[in-house]
This record gives sequence, structure tokens and C-alpha cells, in this order.
Amino acid sequence: MNGIEVSAIITIIVIIGIFAGLYKIIQSFMRNENKVFDFERDHKEATTKPPYKGTKQLDNNAKQSSKCTNQNEEAVFIGTSTNNKNVFIPSNAKHVFVCGTTGSGKTVALSNFIKAGADYNYPMLIVDGKGDTDTGSLLDIVEKLCPKRKTYVINFNEPDKSDKYNPFKNTSTDVIKDMLINMTNWSEEHYKYNTERYILRLLKLIEKEGISLSLESLVKYLPTDNFNKLSKDLSVKKLITKEERIEDSELAKISGKIAESAGARFATIKESSLGQIFDGSGIDIYTALEENAIILFILNPLLYPEMSPLIGNLIVIDSKKAVSKFFHHKKKRIFYILDEINVYASSSLLDLVNKSRSANIACILATQSLSDLDSVSAEFKEQIIENCNNYIALRQNSSINAEHWASIFGTRPTMQATYQIKEGESTQLGSLRKTREFIYHPDDIKLLKAGMAVFLSRDRMEHTKISIQKPF
Repeated sequence: MNGIEVSAIITIIVIIGIFAGLYKIIQSFMRNENKVFDFERDHKEATTKPPYKGTKQLDNNAKQSSKCTNQNEEAVFIGTSTNNKNVFIPSNAKHVFVCGTTGSGKTVALSNFIKAGADYNYPMLIVDGKGDTDTGSLLDIVEKLCPKRKTYVINFNEPDKSDKYNPFKNTSTDVIKDMLINMTNWSEEHYKYNTERYILRLLKLIEKEGISLSLESLVKYLPTDNFNKLSKDLSVKKLITKEERIEDSELAKISGKIAESAGARFATIKESSLGQIFDGSGIDIYTALEENAIILFILNPLLYPEMSPLIGNLIVIDSKKAVSKFFHHKKKRIFYILDEINVYASSSLLDLVNKSRSANIACILATQSLSDLDSVSAEFKEQIIENCNNYIALRQNSSINAEHWASIFGTRPTMQATYQIKEGESTQLGSLRKTREFIYHPDDIKLLKAGMAVFLSRDRMEHTKISIQKPF
């Protein structure tokens, strides 16, 4: 066999090998086993994976959310999914955040928690930061859904119709001092420190004299002359030592005038029409909840734009006081329904949300938009989102807010195809790549009809669009 014959044989073998390889590739494509590029397989794999591990959309094949994990589990019916499945939030949920612009159905969404609280006989704290008392307001809803429940209404919108309120009841002088200090905005720590010292000592003197701690008694004894007289009387009665009397006199000289100036705000509240609400015989949040009652606060930020945030802070600290007491003897369940939280947002509110769950308290927070919380701080907004595990997002008019909510609800894998066009005609060439898309697009959130919302529970790892139930 010469060299030419050998070369011919080798060439034939190579050609046969090439055809064999092509045949295997063709067979692989025909059997959908190509690991490099298979649109049908890759698209199915991408679009059927959950957006994150363990999450499922409520669909026709999903277990009905109305059937809680425990048949005896108490839960809040919030509405129905797009395929008519009942959607519930367990009463022991790790807090709920409701967000929706004017007319979107936010108050109706909150009413479902009031309805559940009434049905299960939960004590409830409700704070309405908007100040509305007309038909459809939280006051109107409470009256309709809880006609037989003991209800205290602390109405800063109509003080002459309000129940009396005494946040200084059932608490320590240190907590009262914090309440009062948080009712003032401080430009310098120096003024705050001196006022804290003076008020704390004043409160202790009032307590030693056996006088009921209230805004009225505080305003009465805040001036240095009255402070000194009170201290002198206690010294004469030997309820304080001579050394303490001398220290009180020095404190009045150093910090008294600063405290008087800062305390002018307390006097302003007491002397205003709102002053009649604050009374030594009034109710506090802990006492109301311990009675298994409902206590509703109605702020009025339109009429009192400066006072409402400060009074709101007072309410938040009073509600924290209740949390600390319920640590030791827990109720079955308590609802804190806090609407328009941007009006009274503070670090105290974040602390309340962080710690309340350990006292069997579920917080339901609400605001019109995420931008409302940005006005407090970007960090505050993110911490509110972080501390809630359940979200009800109704219509958002702002593109920025809608996109932020879309990012909270997450993304899912999908396939993106591109096609090459040359001179207006397809070249039959293109590409396909894995990418991610919003589960709920920002445009979908902006176009939600009134009463429609996107619901996400990270407690149960479920998400769906829902039609909000209207229980009244």
C-alpha cells in the first residue's frame, strides 16, 4: 500500500468521524438534550422556578391560604386572590406593613384587622394620624365593627368630646421624664441634659408629696419658685434631707430657667383646647388594654402640625410602657394598629416594633407611600420594611415608590431572546440568555384599581394579587 492510498484511507476516516459527530449533535437536538441552547427547556426551567427559595404564588393548585397551618389558628381575612382563594394573615404575624395612596383602599385594609380584633376579643391600640372622623374613618369603622366593646376615644380633633388621657399613670418617673423630653425638639444637648435633670428631680419631689403625676401637676410645679417651695415643704416634713434641699436649690439655679423655657411647650398644651384631654384621672394605654378594651387616638396634624408629632411620640412611649408590662403577663394577642406613622415617626416607634412581638403584640403599620417615610430618613424607611414580614401594597402613583415596592416583592428568572435584523429582514440569527424580571412590575403596581393590592408574606413565603375584603 503506497503513500497515496494511506492518505486516502485517513481522509475517509476523518470524514466518517466528522459525519458521525454531526449525526450525534443532530440527534441530541432532536431529543432536546442539548446542554448549550434549548429555548423550550431553558424557558420552562427559568419561568417555573420560584423567585426565591420556598416561595410560591397562590394558584389553583396551591393549598388554600384560608386553611391556616392549624385549623384552630386565629387569622385575619384580608381578601381573595385573583383566582378566588381566600387569603388570611395569622394573628401572630411578624408585623404587617400596609401602604397605599389616597383612595386606594388602605383604611379598608386596616378595617379587616379591626374586624378580626373584634371577633377574637383582642384588646387593641389604634392610632389615626390623619385626624378624620367622618364616614369611613377609623373612628367610624370602630363604632360599626365593635359596638359592644369598651372603647376609649382620645380625640384631639374634638377635645370636648374626648375621653381623658393620662400617659403618666402606672409608670416610673424615668419613663415620664422620657415622655416629656421627647415632646420637645432639642437644638443642643446642653439644654436637653439640664432639662432632663430638673424634670426628673421635680417628678420625684411631686411623687414624694403624694401628688398625682399628670401634665397639670407638672406644669404647676415646673417654675423654679414652685419647685423650691415644694422642696422646702418636703424638707420641713423631713421627707427629704437638708442636703437634698440644698442640692435642689442649686439645681434650680443652674437648670431651672432652661427647664422653664423648654417646659413652656407643656404649658402651651395644657392651656390650649387640647389641655382638657390630659387629666390625672384619665386612662393610659396599659390600663385600657389590661381591661381588654379598645383605645383609639385621633391626632389632628392639619390643625396642630407642630403638636401632633410630639403628642404622637408621647403615645408611642406610652405604648412601649404597656409592652414592657405585658412581657410579664402576656395577653393571648394584642393588636397595635398604627395609621399614618409618618406623622409620629421616631426611633421610639422602631423600638416599639422591634420589641412588641415578644409581648404577643402584632403591629400593623400603615402609610400612604414610602416617600412619607423618606421624609423622616431613608434609614427609617428601610428599618420599617426590614422589621415587617407581611406587606400589603395598594396603588402607588409615584414611579419611584412603585419601583421600590416591585424590588421588595422580588424578581424571578426568565429568558431573554434577541434577534438579528439586517435591512429590515431577519437573518435567522439571535441569542438567548437567562435574566431576571420583576414578579410584579412597577407599572402593575401603579395601575392597581381601588381595593386591589399585592400581598407578600415572608412568614408563609406566599405572594399574590388580592381584592381587599370590605367588612363593613
